[in-house]
Amino acid sequence: MRWLLDRLNNPLHLLIALACTWLLASSPWIGMYHALPEEPGWLDLGHVALGLAMLPLGIVYLAACTVGGRWRLYFPWAAGQLGAVGTDVAGMFRGERPVSEGGGLFATIEGLLLLALIAAALSGTLWFVERGSDAAVLWRGHHIVAAHAFAVLMGLHVLAVSLHVVDLVRD
Repeated sequence: MRWLLDRLNNPLHLLIALACTWLLASSPWIGMYHALPEEPGWLDLGHVALGLAMLPLGIVYLAACTVGGRWRLYFPWAAGQLGAVGTDVAGMFRGERPVSEGGGLFATIEGLLLLALIAAALSGTLWFVERGSDAAVLWRGHHIVAAHAFAVLMGLHVLAVSLHVVDLVRD
């Protein structure tokens, strides 16, 4: 199973990154609140279909990233290992870039991004399942908060990757 998850890691990363970029870019034009519009457009239907696909894809990607004890890399706070994160944050105050390996700040951002992806996908799925009810409005609110958290963390992830590329080019 680990071999399969390792093989799926890079293709899933690319697929999820492209899909989530489209979901975030299309979200301002989505016309849903309580339920799908009576005549949903292709943006509404595409957002729902792609969003529903993100839940199983996100869960498989989470498993691929955390199999074999690698969860400690992405979630050092859950393992009680915040030393590398603290070192990275303290280094930033001294003008140093965080290291890209070893369960520090960048890996923690990636772990939180994974959780935000699952939260946005799950809340969006529950919003869809509960459409037409009062609970749908509640799930919509949760979905918006999760999607905003995801967008911020995705921006931080892109920044972290960019800084890592700069380090690679300099070395």
